[in-house]
Amino acid sequence: MKKIFLSFSFLLLAIQLYAQSFDKTTSGITTNINGVAIEIQFYNASTVRILKAPQGYSYTKKSLSVIAEPQPVDFAIKQNGDHIRLKSHAIQVDVNTTSGAVSFFTTGGQALFTEKDSGPQFTAVNDAGVNTFKVYQPFVLDADEAIYGLGQLQNGKMVQRNMRKYLIQGNTEDVITFFQSVKGYGVFWDNYSPTLFLDNEKETSFDSEVGDCIDYYFMYGKNADGVIAQMRSLTGEVPMFPLWTYGIGKAKSAIKLKMRS
Repeated sequence: MKKIFLSFSFLLLAIQLYAQSFDKTTSGITTNINGVAIEIQFYNASTVRILKAPQGYSYTKKSLSVIAEPQPVDFAIKQNGDHIRLKSHAIQVDVNTTSGAVSFFTTGGQALFTEKDSGPQFTAVNDAGVNTFKVYQPFVLDADEAIYGLGQLQNGKMVQRNMRKYLIQGNTEDVITFFQSVKGYGVFWDNYSPTLFLDNEKETSFDSEVGDCIDYYFMYGKNADGVIAQMRSLTGEVPMFPLWTYGIGKAKSAIKLKMRS
């Protein structure tokens, strides 16, 4: 009887530990896996923010480009084995509690984008007297998946695959740590330090020289216009220049003069 009681006690303890593997927040969850603190935040039903830092490390991250705040989103959480799945009416987000890898799916279960199981890296650095990290996160793309973006580059390419690019502003290039996929999603790596973008047969990764945390946004728009709309909802609408800057005013004036003559 004593052995049965002890076994039952251990079983209850295991269930409690299993149930406490994550904490629910108003916009998502927080969890700790393999020494990495992970936070998932729904900004809207189609856009999710992923934050990662060494477990126990305290930091405050204020974005210089994202002006949006998390909006109320109805989402469900289900834990099954070594997976925690969050589901809104637009996307599903899966966290592997063994590797810590975060993956994204359509509501119908179609795989969209996933982190590599090898996980992130945080390398301690001293940035002008401030202790911080060099941050790296690898992902895995489909072999034939086309991605577009990374800014205005002078490489003559539209599809930004199979390349190694040091993303830093220059006289003839305007870079942005953002790309969108032909599969209908976009990824914005929210870091302003010099960043190495790498894509090869093994991984697609961002590696930034300075960062208190890994901070990126996944947005599902179904198509290119939808992704850009999600990006605008994060960073703000782009103002349109006056019509005369496009030559429209001059063209109208020329037509009027011709009609009068």
